[in-house]
Amino acid sequence: MRMRRCCTVGARRSQRGAIALLAAVWVSLAIIALGAVDIGHFYYARRDLQRTADLAASAGVQLIGSAGGCATATSTAQLNATANGLPADGIVQTTCGRWDPSANAGGSYFVASGAPLNALQVVVGRPVPFLFLIGQTRNLTASAVAQATNIRSFSLTTSIASLSGGLVNGVLNGLLNTNLSLDVASYQGLATAQVKLSDLAAALGVASMSQLLKAQVTVGQLASAMATALGQGNLASASVSAINGLQTIASASTGSTSINLGDKTGTSGLLAIGLANPEAAASATVNALDALMVAAEIAHGSAAVNLGTALNLGPLASVTAQARVLQPPVIAVGEAGTDANGKPRTSAHSATIRLYLNVKLLNVSIPSLVNISALNLPIYLEVAQGTADLQSTQCSTQKSTSYSWVSAKPGLTTLCVSGDASSNLTNTTGPASCSQPAQLTSVSMPLISLNAIDVSVGNSPASGFTATFQAQQQTVFKFNNVTGDSDDYQSTDTNGLGSAAGGLVSQLASGLAGSMHATALGLDVTALAGPLFTGLAALLTPVLNSLDLLLVPLLQLLGVQVGVSTVHDLGLACGQAQLVY
Repeated sequence: MRMRRCCTVGARRSQRGAIALLAAVWVSLAIIALGAVDIGHFYYARRDLQRTADLAASAGVQLIGSAGGCATATSTAQLNATANGLPADGIVQTTCGRWDPSANAGGSYFVASGAPLNALQVVVGRPVPFLFLIGQTRNLTASAVAQATNIRSFSLTTSIASLSGGLVNGVLNGLLNTNLSLDVASYQGLATAQVKLSDLAAALGVASMSQLLKAQVTVGQLASAMATALGQGNLASASVSAINGLQTIASASTGSTSINLGDKTGTSGLLAIGLANPEAAASATVNALDALMVAAEIAHGSAAVNLGTALNLGPLASVTAQARVLQPPVIAVGEAGTDANGKPRTSAHSATIRLYLNVKLLNVSIPSLVNISALNLPIYLEVAQGTADLQSTQCSTQKSTSYSWVSAKPGLTTLCVSGDASSNLTNTTGPASCSQPAQLTSVSMPLISLNAIDVSVGNSPASGFTATFQAQQQTVFKFNNVTGDSDDYQSTDTNGLGSAAGGLVSQLASGLAGSMHATALGLDVTALAGPLFTGLAALLTPVLNSLDLLLVPLLQLLGVQVGVSTVHDLGLACGQAQLVY
């Protein structure tokens, strides 16, 4: 009996322990289940907040480039968040800024500064109650950044001529080595036809703007692709004569030289895209005639005229001369404003005549003993130059009230004496620049590694020499977004200086004497070298006078209006909202 009682008591205790263990397990499972329900509840609440933030950022950023700017974008985002179900106890915080992967690659791509503003950051939040903890809440937030970039396209040319079928035929035939005979109607159609870049990419068989800018095509392939793009993507605004003209040019062009569609290091391309994200240019347009003229000029090469034989300075001198005459329009596509370094994001630079001249006089070399260079003069000259920058844009719901402002500064001539003077021949984005000193005269003794005499020219020993005749102030043009009205072409000039360029080049020679620097045996002897500088300036006079005699009749023959810059508006593509974060 005692033994049976002990067994019974032990069993009861064992049962009570098992029940307690099962109860603890079930309670734990219940807590886990309730916690999972709350986690799911918060997940769906957080996802709903993210949807609200995405929609608010997308709605607000579409107006950041409008006249109301940041204030309008902010109020639109707040109203959109409320309309999409954000309760009264929710909050909306907005920050206007710039989304620029190239400028902020070391940190966040979004910064709450910069111009122009192209992005909106929206943070929404609200307290969300627990389902099983009565009276307890958890604050949830969600953020989104949306970008909308306004892309303007324009071209810059520094000569004005009425559109003539014979004139354009002659230019294209000379550049393409063809025998075109298109009528004025075909060229008029090309002059008004706008090709969307996304349509051009599709016609060339590339999938993105980045691939388009890396592509290489012949002029014939480009003309054929533009005809396809006009026929499929923009038929309403492209005349049949323009498409037929492009097809005729494509058939007549037999050249095999490929051109870059985008700018590359040291090489100019058809399009200068001033965007950190090239894909934003998909909706931009270019003018068919402008694009064709630029492509033909690039395919023809940078040395359209060889002037070496025209400048004969005697048996002791050797002359290298290259020139580009009647440069076609330079096309720029991109965003307004300036970057962190103050450089315009979208800019075009053109000149009616670009000339590189290098004169070497009395070069004597005795191996291992002495090298003498009496005169080494690298000159870059521009005539009728101009630079245009995209300052700002403003979009609205109507094309007639969507605007862009482009500043243009025309010039008469720029002279550059520099070691890197020749690099300006292919510059299509900014004013001519001379950044290296030019070594004019040198006497060296290689055997003992000695530079006995060294004369260089530059505003300081570290730079070249530049002199420019141009307008003192820039002219700002305002364009609406209506194609074909009176503001599509706008011009400015240098106060009627016209083609009176005679003597200006030679007058610049007098400025060189004050910019020369001399060293002898490693010592600066600039102050003692006055007679040497005077002699060098005298050597320059016949060279520059010959240049005057060559250029002025050429300008008069071509009928060029020196000092005039014309900006051709190619359309404003107002930004479409895109979530970027």
